[in-house]
Amino acid sequence: MIKIIRSSAIALALVLGACNQTAINQIGEPVNSDDAVSVAVGSEAFLKEGKADAVLFGKVAEVCQSEGCWFSFITEEDNLVVDFGDAFTVPKNIANKDLYAKGRFYRDTLEDKTIEIKFLATGVKFK
Repeated sequence: MIKIIRSSAIALALVLGACNQTAINQIGEPVNSDDAVSVAVGSEAFLKEGKADAVLFGKVAEVCQSEGCWFSFITEEDNLVVDFGDAFTVPKNIANKDLYAKGRFYRDTLEDKTIEIKFLATGVKFK
């Protein structure tokens, strides 16, 4: 009887550990990394073709250190800011990590009336 209880406890721990691993690697909506394009390719498709929806892959430049409410992808020119609305937050220690983000590009008008391209993510997946 003790062997059965011990085996059941071990099996339960393995199942919970596997579920927890998925939760750690992904936040928000599921992200299909097979559909991913580089940040540069996604940005170019948005600017040239108006293609807003994308799954982007890139390296994180910086992260909001107060709440984890945004991060930016490293690009050759200006880094691309990724926000999440109020849907979720990301860990504050993901700078220089590779990451997938699912969502859509949009144009944001800043206080000085300039327009900046940003990305609204509905889900992120850590590599």
